[in-house]
Amino acid sequence: MVQMNTTELKEYIKKLYGTQQACANALGVDRRTVHRWINEEPKRMIRYADTIVKTADTTKIQLIGEILYQDEQLNG
Repeated sequence: MVQMNTTELKEYIKKLYGTQQACANALGVDRRTVHRWINEEPKRMIRYADTIVKTADTTKIQLIGEILYQDEQLNG
């Protein structure tokens, strides 16, 4: 069984917002949505890239890099 590393994106969100709930609140989504981005479908987070850049201390390039890295970890 392959163990998936979800720590990277989870820590990145924690660094930006403090908690998954705070991230969800800032983006107007449910906390479960943030959980799914981390554990199942990170690319869906790209839809919120502009809002994330406006509400957190990050750049679009850095954000997309984190998302694509997480997708690679999950989906190979």
